[in-house]
Amino acid sequence: MMGLTNRQFQGFVRLTLAQIERALKETPDNKELQELKDIFQNMLEDGN
Repeated sequence: MMGLTNRQFQGFVRLTLAQIERALKETPDNKELQELKDIFQNMLEDGN
């Protein structure tokens, strides 16, 4: 199995983060979604 390049991984994280942000607009007080958003944002920051 081939691994993802850092750029591909970051693209996946950005796409997922955008979906999480859209979901949070519908349910802004969903703590689990907010935690997931924070995790994904940290993944992006750590990858730079």
